[in-house]
Amino acid sequence: MLPFSTKPKQPPIDRTRALESIPGLNGGVQLEEQPDGRLLVKIQTPRQSKGWLARFQPATIERKVRLDELGAFVLSQIDGEHTVREIVRAFVKRFSVNQREAELSTAEFLRSLVKRNVISIGVK
Repeated sequence: MLPFSTKPKQPPIDRTRALESIPGLNGGVQLEEQPDGRLLVKIQTPRQSKGWLARFQPATIERKVRLDELGAFVLSQIDGEHTVREIVRAFVKRFSVNQREAELSTAEFLRSLVKRNVISIGVK
């Protein structure tokens, strides 16, 4: 009997490798500073639908996400060179929070940005 999936499972990434990974902005992402200090992130993605109705829909979808001061700070640190560990250190220094709390909240925020196709993370 053949298995359902021939693709081997990737082992989970340990904490050290996750902190040494480098996030970078995806193409089609635009950042716009708002007067109130928030950051507006515009994400353009190609439409995935095909078929007869797709002809009448735009080729790309634009979504917008408004970030508060904390999210704007983390996103401003993402330049394709800083590791997650360096971003966490800058977050701790700027907002005077606990190191572990900063790691957890930054990691969760980065996961949400990956799910929304704002960033990609390269693991070493």
